[in-house]
Amino acid sequence: MLGVIGQLLPLAVAVALSSVPILAVLVLLLAADRPWVPTLFVVGYVVGLIAITSLFAIFLHAIPGTTSVGPQPVVGVLEILVGAALLVYAVIEVRRHPQATERDTPPRWMVALGRMRSLPALGLGFALNLRPKSVLLAIAAGLAIGPAQLPLPEDIVVIAIYVLIGGSTVGGPALFALIRPDTARPALAATERWLLRNDTTVAIIVATVIGTVIIGNGLSRF
Repeated sequence: MLGVIGQLLPLAVAVALSSVPILAVLVLLLAADRPWVPTLFVVGYVVGLIAITSLFAIFLHAIPGTTSVGPQPVVGVLEILVGAALLVYAVIEVRRHPQATERDTPPRWMVALGRMRSLPALGLGFALNLRPKSVLLAIAAGLAIGPAQLPLPEDIVVIAIYVLIGGSTVGGPALFALIRPDTARPALAATERWLLRNDTTVAIIVATVIGTVIIGNGLSRF
C-alpha cells in the first residue's frame, strides 16, 4: 500500500495545483451573497474526483496479464502514453501562451461564475474533473491503484489520501472562509489575483514535471 501511496502523492499534488477549480471556488467565495453555492461546488468537485479516480482504478484493475508483482509491460506502456500526453499538453500551453502576461482582469467565464446558482455550481464542480488534464491524471492514478490489486479497505484508504490532497486547495479556501470570514476575504482576493497572473505558468510546470514522473513510473514497469 505504501508503494501505491508513493506513486499517488505527486499525482495528488498535480491535482491540487490545478488552477481552474481553485479560481472557480475563489470566485464563488468572493461573490459572498450565496455562501452555500461554493459549498455545493466543493461537494461536486470532491464527489467527481472520487468517482473518476475509482472508476479508472476499477477498470484498470482488470487489465489482462497484470499481476501485483513482477513486470507489468501493459501498465508501463499506458503510463508512458499518459505521461507523453501531459508533455504534449504542456507544449500546447506554451504555444498558446508564448509570453506570460500579467492579467488582473478576470476572464468572462469567471464573471459568469460569480452569478451561478446552487445546482449548476454542484454540477460544475463535478464536471471540472472531466477536463482533459484531469482525466489524464485520473488515468495515471488508476494505473497506480488498479494493477496493485490491493484489498478493498486499502484501496479505499489510498483513494481517500489521494482525494484529500487533491481536493485540499478547493476545500481548504471554503473551510477558511467559513471559519474566518473577515480574515479570509483579503487573502482569497490576493490569491485570485496571483493565479490570474500565473495560472498558465503553473499549469505548464506541473504538466511537464508530472508527465516526466509518470513516464519514469512506466519505464520502471518493464
